[in-house]
Amino acid sequence: MTKQCVCVTGSTQGIGYGVAEAFARAGARLVINSHLPDDGAVRRLAALTETHFVQADLSTVEGARTLIDASWERLGRLDTLVCNAGTFRDTDFTDLSEDAVDATFDLNVKGPMFCAQRFASRLPQDHRGASIVLTGSTNSMAAEMSSVAYDASKGAVLMLVRSLAVNLAARGIRVNGIGPGIVDTPLTRPGLDRGNARQVVNRQIPLGRIGLPDDIGGAAVFLASDAARYITGQMLYIDGGILALQMNRDVSE
Repeated sequence: MTKQCVCVTGSTQGIGYGVAEAFARAGARLVINSHLPDDGAVRRLAALTETHFVQADLSTVEGARTLIDASWERLGRLDTLVCNAGTFRDTDFTDLSEDAVDATFDLNVKGPMFCAQRFASRLPQDHRGASIVLTGSTNSMAAEMSSVAYDASKGAVLMLVRSLAVNLAARGIRVNGIGPGIVDTPLTRPGLDRGNARQVVNRQIPLGRIGLPDDIGGAAVFLASDAARYITGQMLYIDGGILALQMNRDVSE
């Protein structure tokens, strides 16, 4: 049986690493990515499956195209692209700068858009089972304080999933998204470690705990599998029930 060939962007740590590890455990051959040098992620994943690393800055169109081309060279083909790389640059809205907004949209929106474009352009016409998975967020559906640029970018990712699904369906390419809630990653940890933030957040999540990267990967593997062959244009939220909760209440009572 031919092994699935998968590229996961932004995948040397956090949610991206959790997704890459889930694909590795499912037997896929992998390309992982960061804009920084690899810090040992390849070695850890290589214990599970064939793994390659490509350093590329996906906030640029050139970086996005370079990653996809290099992934094809390393693996010989690609079946699945997981666009996970993202950033959070927000401050209080009154202090939000143009540079921060541009950096957020360049990586969170333009990055997956142009990775997907290159991926689709390189697929042979007779390829079957191709899939793109974009990492969105519960912030595409519910706003968060001091998160205007990030919220807007993840709202754009939600529509990017739907638009790409419609535009690529005739090519047989399915496009879906995973929408994590609050997950303990290097990006979120500074805020979660401030004061009693963890305890407060845990009490506000219906399942009672902050998510882990390990909680996310299985959904991406499913959406890229034949079991999801009739699913496209959907965002699967993995949030412990956050979006099901009508409103936050005073959990100190």
